[in-house]
Amino acid sequence: MGVRLLRFEATKLILRHAGNSPIVGNLGPTSDELRHAGHRDRNFYTYGSMGLCSSIALGMALSTTERIISLDGDGSLLMNLGGIATIGREAPKNLVVVVWDNEQWGQTGHQASHTAQGTDLAQVAQSCGIRRTAMVDNLEELESIFRTALDEDGPWLIVAKIQEAEYMPVAPIEPELTLYRMRNSFTG
Repeated sequence: MGVRLLRFEATKLILRHAGNSPIVGNLGPTSDELRHAGHRDRNFYTYGSMGLCSSIALGMALSTTERIISLDGDGSLLMNLGGIATIGREAPKNLVVVVWDNEQWGQTGHQASHTAQGTDLAQVAQSCGIRRTAMVDNLEELESIFRTALDEDGPWLIVAKIQEAEYMPVAPIEPELTLYRMRNSFTG
């Protein structure tokens, strides 16, 4: 692994290739950066839902044939490892999970997470039945793997090693409107 990605640059890349696919953003900086990169009705911001981003995306994937993208975090995913096991068991072909791995619990004080001590979330996903996994640390790798994940059946879990940067301004937190916009985007 070389120089790590900046989450905001990587988020903009994801948005460029996502088309009209719904994107579920993890709490805090991930949702803030998703909103700053390109607010749209098909972004679902999960403020205050630590550990549930990929589970919410799984529920969406099981209820539609559209490609669903989850932008999760290593700390959040570690809080709900049962989510990876459930994704492996249900095996939705239309789910792509991107894990922003900064090797820390960023929302609780920047303590080192398990991934800083050797836990490999791609291998964990493989052991839970998610066969298509990758680990990336630069924009070129992320773009290549993400485009493949959009074109091939999943589920996919892509671990993107990132470095923390200064947090962006907090985006407006509108949980009711976020839910309303997302639901309506599936029917209209």
